[in-house]
Amino acid sequence: MAEAMPSPAEETFAQRIQRLRRELGLTQRQLATDLGLDFTYLSKLENGRGEAPGEETVRKLAALLHTDQEELLALAGKVPIELRERAQRDVEFARFLRRLPTATDKELQEIYKRLKGSQ
Repeated sequence: MAEAMPSPAEETFAQRIQRLRRELGLTQRQLATDLGLDFTYLSKLENGRGEAPGEETVRKLAALLHTDQEELLALAGKVPIELRERAQRDVEFARFLRRLPTATDKELQEIYKRLKGSQ
């Protein structure tokens, strides 16, 4: 029996890039060439064995695969450099970030609402 494919909302970075590449009818070699990467590295990425590339490469990959850059960056586990830099110079901000993983969904929704309202 064939294993069920995860829904797009449940995909890993590896699964997402592989699915999108296939949907576009691209080979690993074609996509790797367009990205300026070795196709063996792309193969490792698609099989969940390689570390995700840097932010610039993930953004280029998103553009080539016609998908949302922010979503692909999130799946790749990329944190904006500005966030890391602020955490390095602002101890309270760093403490706030460290508490986020344990925040409840309700607390996170409240944070989202406050940030959205301040834009």
